[in-house]
Amino acid sequence: MDISAEDFWEDLLTYIDNGSVIPVLGQGTITFGESDQPFYGWLARRFAEKLGIPREEGAPEANLNDIACQHLLRGGAPNLLYLRLSQIIEKECPAPGPTLEALAGIHAFKLFLTTTFDPLLERAIDKVRYGGKPRTTIGAFSPEADDVDLPARMADLQEAHVHHLLGRASPKPNYVVWEEDAMEFVCGLQRRLEKMENLARDLHQHSLLVLGLSFSDWLVRFFLRTAKQQRLSQITELQYMAEGPKESLPAGMVMFFGGLARNVTILPTTPAAFIVELARRWEALHPAAEQEPKFLPLPDRTMPDHAIFISYAREDEEAARVLKAALEKAGCTVWYDRERLKPGAHWHAHLEDAVKDRCGLFISLISPTTEATPEAYYHLERNWAAERASRFSEGEEFYLPVVIDSMIPVPTLREPRLARKYQATQLPGGAASEEFAQHVRRLQEIRIQAPH
Repeated sequence: MDISAEDFWEDLLTYIDNGSVIPVLGQGTITFGESDQPFYGWLARRFAEKLGIPREEGAPEANLNDIACQHLLRGGAPNLLYLRLSQIIEKECPAPGPTLEALAGIHAFKLFLTTTFDPLLERAIDKVRYGGKPRTTIGAFSPEADDVDLPARMADLQEAHVHHLLGRASPKPNYVVWEEDAMEFVCGLQRRLEKMENLARDLHQHSLLVLGLSFSDWLVRFFLRTAKQQRLSQITELQYMAEGPKESLPAGMVMFFGGLARNVTILPTTPAAFIVELARRWEALHPAAEQEPKFLPLPDRTMPDHAIFISYAREDEEAARVLKAALEKAGCTVWYDRERLKPGAHWHAHLEDAVKDRCGLFISLISPTTEATPEAYYHLERNWAAERASRFSEGEEFYLPVVIDSMIPVPTLREPRLARKYQATQLPGGAASEEFAQHVRRLQEIRIQAPH
């Protein structure tokens, strides 16, 4: 297919704007530095150096799988593979390159799937969309982990989300480094996908834009078969792939996507060239003024100081999301516990620290659930916040009660005694008025500017 074909680009951009395309990234898409160097080539060289594996003169450059195999054939410990890579990623990882930043700038992409284990994609999104603040949410699949699904369906995501299909770098062997890992992960994905409701439904219902996958062609086919949960010849959605110059593609792959599944398109171009052209065309249709709002400047910490904390019952999560989206549209910075608390984190200590010391405003969502339940964790959050509010001077607004059900009588029953003096705002379903959202933004600005 001619990459300059206007019909192709018009169709693809329409699908992207409609939210029906999920980009799937491979190692060939990950670049670093101003010169846009391939990250995994650099990583393989550093990996070999860390493991003490010399490069033979005149030999082609080895990839991670080659180096892992050499290490194991020399009798090296398997766990050392993951430890050394995680050390390089943690201490030496460079900044993302222009290609990743161009992809991150396509704001219509809310969900990114990646077969890589590095953090460069999420860093590019944070830089381009959120002024460098760590707002991108991150998930990672592992055959042995419990919480491996998407946090929500793609249409319901409030922040950009990067999901690592083959694990994320850590000192433990829970991500893909070499071919045996890849087999275990793809088989695990096949086995557990039906229980991962959000990911399974999004993969099945959306088109996939596959960019830069470097695994052998049979593994790409296996992934697509697993993702779609049907024979590839029966796929009805359009799939777009940028996988490198046509002459460098395995012949089987070209035949497979171009013959058996006629609605799967392989483009004879590099992922970088494809992304740059896609970003240029998308930006032409979406001027900078239409991009996401600028956020208040807050310190770059896990939970930004003075961010807004929303306390809610799990039964009221949809209302919390609605309110969060309205506040962020007004330019507020909101901290959302389900997005920020990662698996394994000491969540009690994080929440206590967030409420007692770091948040700038505390919003208590009051619902039939919170009013009917005498004992729950959100009551502890609200007691912490009410105690802190009592230390503010008269007239300072910190504790903001919000009633999300019009049937709840005011004054409320379960709010902390110290907080009952604060007037509640009625926002049915969490739908905030423009007046309320701007008022909250002004309060947050005051809190940021106040002396410490």
